[in-house]
Amino acid sequence: MRTGQAMGAQHPGTDGNMTLNEESIHGEHPLSYDGQTQTSLTHIVEALWQTNVQSSTLLGEGVYGRCYGVEFGCSPHRAVIKIQKYPGMGDQERHQLAELHNKFPALTPQVYAYLPETEIGDALIMQWLPGQSCPRPEQLPHALRASLQRQAVELLLELHAVEHPQGYGSFDGPFYTRWWDYYGQRVRDTYQAITESEEARAYLGPQVLALMDRALKHGERILATSEGRPVLLHGDYCFGNLLFDSQTWRISGLIDPLDAEWGERELDLVNLINGHIHHFELVNLYRKAMDLGPLFPLRYWFYQVWTWLFYYVRVRVACREWVLRCGRELDKAMKRYL
Repeated sequence: MRTGQAMGAQHPGTDGNMTLNEESIHGEHPLSYDGQTQTSLTHIVEALWQTNVQSSTLLGEGVYGRCYGVEFGCSPHRAVIKIQKYPGMGDQERHQLAELHNKFPALTPQVYAYLPETEIGDALIMQWLPGQSCPRPEQLPHALRASLQRQAVELLLELHAVEHPQGYGSFDGPFYTRWWDYYGQRVRDTYQAITESEEARAYLGPQVLALMDRALKHGERILATSEGRPVLLHGDYCFGNLLFDSQTWRISGLIDPLDAEWGERELDLVNLINGHIHHFELVNLYRKAMDLGPLFPLRYWFYQVWTWLFYYVRVRVACREWVLRCGRELDKAMKRYL
């Protein structure tokens, strides 16, 4: 890939199964849930606000959880209840939302409570933010899509303007001076989890396993080509996790962080495309606003490979074909730049 070439110009799209964010509340298919869930939601509201639920709606379901909107008869009158599918994810999201809300209180939801052992699973109870999601901006008219893209990139740049002089790491620490000393742990742990699992090795296959060997061998050298600094990362920044005012189409909310932390800004560009080739326009807009240097493609494809392998280890998301495609781009970049 040539220096300065638009990312994704010749890169194939995915089959649409690479999305990790919650589905839009305006999705194509109706959403429903059973009476037991309704009863459990009522119990949660009664425990927190000593009032009855007036109405409830399944807002959406994603890889990590289900989101319900509830309305009731006292302040704050509405809330979002997210039921986590995986142990520990609710507590992680609670901490991350608290940090993001501290920095961007008007855009990120306040966490009202975290209940780890309800009848239907770990429950995160949050502020109901106004707006609607827009997971498929490529279907919008060009002028509106361009406006949303500019807003999305501008907000991401605002997040990345929040620096952390103490170093890289999770919000609770410890912190590291070098990015590889922190992020490299995730790469090595992912590598170990896959190579020690017969199921993972069988699914990913010899091509991905060989790619992992090559990428890990050069990982420290690849990330050393960046001269970045620790900034605030959302961890799953994409259109599906932004809310827009239904009248003005201005951004009204930022939701669903995933692995938010103090890290290198380029890692936040991985989910920006959210598995859609048209979303490479966002990456290119970001690069126009922020000089990421001529070796950015090398680091970008490295992050794509290891992020999706990390997701595979965590929740067994189907990613083999996408990892292979990213691996081909990474191999070309390593041949050119290393």
